[in-house]
Amino acid sequence: MKAVWLFGSCLSLVSALCYGADAGLITVVDGSVRVLRGATWYKVVEGVRVQDGDVIEGSDRAQMQIELTSGNNANIVGPASLYVISAAAREGKQPADLYMPQGWVKLAARSPAPPIKLRSPLGTIDAGNAVAVVRVAANSFEVFVESGSARVSDTGRTGAEAAPREVRGGDFAGRTSDRPLAVGGGAPPPFVTAMPRHFMDTLPSRADKYRTTRVELAVDRPISFAEAEPWLNGPYRRAFVKRLQPRLSDAAFRAAVAANAQAYPEWGSVLTPQAQPQPQVQPQPQAAKANSTEKAPEKKESGLPWPFSGSRR
Repeated sequence: MKAVWLFGSCLSLVSALCYGADAGLITVVDGSVRVLRGATWYKVVEGVRVQDGDVIEGSDRAQMQIELTSGNNANIVGPASLYVISAAAREGKQPADLYMPQGWVKLAARSPAPPIKLRSPLGTIDAGNAVAVVRVAANSFEVFVESGSARVSDTGRTGAEAAPREVRGGDFAGRTSDRPLAVGGGAPPPFVTAMPRHFMDTLPSRADKYRTTRVELAVDRPISFAEAEPWLNGPYRRAFVKRLQPRLSDAAFRAAVAANAQAYPEWGSVLTPQAQPQPQVQPQPQAAKANSTEKAPEKKESGLPWPFSGSRR
């Protein structure tokens, strides 16, 4: 068991250190913010670098700002969580790909930087040259484009996106779990009332303050099963099943998975490893058979002449 635990711990450490390339900096932190890298939670302070694969979470009313290496910004207010699918700077115009299951976010995307693509359970916004405010809740997806223009689309139950619709500056787009996307002019009063107040201002840029400073993450603790379950059963299940497998070395995490093992067939061989085949032992030949194969002893002849000896000379 110690060997299994040590292997799992080493694998978690390696995945935490090598999981992804730098995608940007967290330049504003106000409140309790943490990041999941590999299978471990880390405490977030200003200046921490964001990597592809990170899951960033903020508690109620916590604020964090991510300034991407592309030059685009995203300011998030909790309770919120954000999965950085892919946002590291690469050649070409590949967009920063983000997934948010809940929370408020203000996006500032400026051409010629690659666009920001923010996905949610009910809708997606593709902002190439726009400033937009987005609210994601369990049963709703709402977008107000402050300036520029963005493409907004429905997300179906299978995860497929419908044909995008262009939403221009000053327009509002929204949908609920039981109604399709609708686009109209101006944000409705309930949206404006609930919106974080600082979203009315231009997002500040503070990346230069931390660009040459390497701020190290402080380890908090490994992720629990209750925290992992939404990601293990979400649209990026495959990535998280592979990523969180080392946590099966923890007794409590393993027991929680085993209690509903049918929901995690990918871990079946780990939860119930197959018995190793026993080496076959060749049966020893019986003594009688062994003796029968031995050559019969030669019969000694008598020294008397025939017919007393039994042989003719």
